[in-house]
Amino acid sequence: METSKIAFVRDRDGLFDIFTMNEDGTDQTNITRTPDYEKDHVNWSPDGTRIAYCDRRHGKGEIYVINADGSAPRRLTHNSAPDLRCHWSPDGQTIIFCTDRHDNVEIYAMNSDGSNQRNLTNHPAYESESTFSPDGSKIAFTTDRDGKTQIYVMKPDGSEQKRLHVSQGNDEDPAWSPDGKWIAFTSDRDGKRSQLYVMRADGSDPRRLTNVEGGTMEPSWSPDGSAISFTGDWEGRQQIYRIDIDGKNLTNLSNSSTKDFAGDWGPTIKI
Repeated sequence: METSKIAFVRDRDGLFDIFTMNEDGTDQTNITRTPDYEKDHVNWSPDGTRIAYCDRRHGKGEIYVINADGSAPRRLTHNSAPDLRCHWSPDGQTIIFCTDRHDNVEIYAMNSDGSNQRNLTNHPAYESESTFSPDGSKIAFTTDRDGKTQIYVMKPDGSEQKRLHVSQGNDEDPAWSPDGKWIAFTSDRDGKRSQLYVMRADGSDPRRLTNVEGGTMEPSWSPDGSAISFTGDWEGRQQIYRIDIDGKNLTNLSNSSTKDFAGDWGPTIKI
């Protein structure tokens, strides 16, 4: 039997833990049980055995990795500046993240054991929210080098940085579809709070999927590419939702009285 899990962060009045749940929202399980430490930006390893995330137990963000059951936490970064928004490469050998080590936020890469940390973007603008394409040949990221936040792509070594699409709004949170043909993202281009969109991987044919009262963020594709999970905000309460890629069947997955955010849809695994 095959299934996939969604990892997310649950904030219970300032108590933070990483939870996992089935793709239909059932079997919600606290895997960290260290609520005193603020956590954010979870991301599954490609084989589904580990989760990288941001942990603020040291007063700022650092990148940690845990096993899928929450065991064996390991700290990968040790810096005076915050390290945030981590994402694995498709081969599991590299983790990219953003960091404020140069008085401006840059995209860095490191080996999955924390070694060989290097600056990829090397630009005075604010760069964040980086993610690998499924074949590992490109990295999508956001930058405000053109004024508003826009989505760029580059090679894994940081070369050939180029803008994908010119938007009149702020485009954020890029996420590649499993087949590499589409990128989900959030944008306020229509004058409302950020909504969920998809566009082709070359930046063409943008399509809006949601109309969420308080906005959306952090999209993540299902392994088969048929749906997208995201953080949605209704009446000031963030929850993990899913929606089909045609904009239908919007469903609240976490459906709790708490604040749930930073969801990441993991790979298909056999059970």
